[in-house]
Amino acid sequence: MSRYTLTQVAAERLLKDLDIAVVKTMSRVVADAREHLWLLESISTTDVLTDSDFQRRLCRHVGMRGKLRMRREELFMILDGIRRVPHRNYPDVLMQISELTGQVEKSVASEVLALLEPDQPTIDREVRELMPRYGFQPLPESPLFDECVAYHHCLRQVMEQVLALPLAGSLLARLDQAIGEGAGQLSPLRKLNLLLSGSYRTVALLPNLEAVPPADAGPAGAADRHGHAVGHQYPARRAPASVPLRTQ
Repeated sequence: MSRYTLTQVAAERLLKDLDIAVVKTMSRVVADAREHLWLLESISTTDVLTDSDFQRRLCRHVGMRGKLRMRREELFMILDGIRRVPHRNYPDVLMQISELTGQVEKSVASEVLALLEPDQPTIDREVRELMPRYGFQPLPESPLFDECVAYHHCLRQVMEQVLALPLAGSLLARLDQAIGEGAGQLSPLRKLNLLLSGSYRTVALLPNLEAVPPADAGPAGAADRHGHAVGHQYPARRAPASVPLRTQ
């Protein structure tokens, strides 16, 4: 079993915490949802190479900064190319964007992919910091390329697990009502992702009376590069020499 998992009890606790927090965070979540909708509708019709309004809003949405912001024109060229491909996946998008900076651009790559593949999660900082509260193991401080790919893959599985619970339906219905027109264009996974990201600070302040242990770490003897026990490991994928396997 992967170390990136949630127990059923933890998944239920996550939904209950979101249900409490959304009373205070709904306005922010709705604003983020409407911005995502605008980008989702624009990305297939606008000229991403020349539309300055789209470029500005995308940079703000994905939190672009540092070296990547300095090479934004090349990023939009990559975006223009991958949006024309019928099937996109996280490892390929991550590799292309990371080659621009020599760093593993895990968050930006996931945000770009989510605009092209609505059932793919985003691994922004808020999600990465919130999920360990429920036993979902965090990424290492300086994760390797393959660790980011495994995290992204397992995060999608965990979100689908959470969405299968009864409380998820009523929570998403409340969000749909608040968003109004256009809510149906967002996938259930995207709505859950928005709730996680937008409610992080409020959930972090809720009482955490019952510590949630990590899910089964896997068979004895298996270990990651730090010597920690792990289970199934995602198939290895080598990055080119131009991409040191280290994040900012």
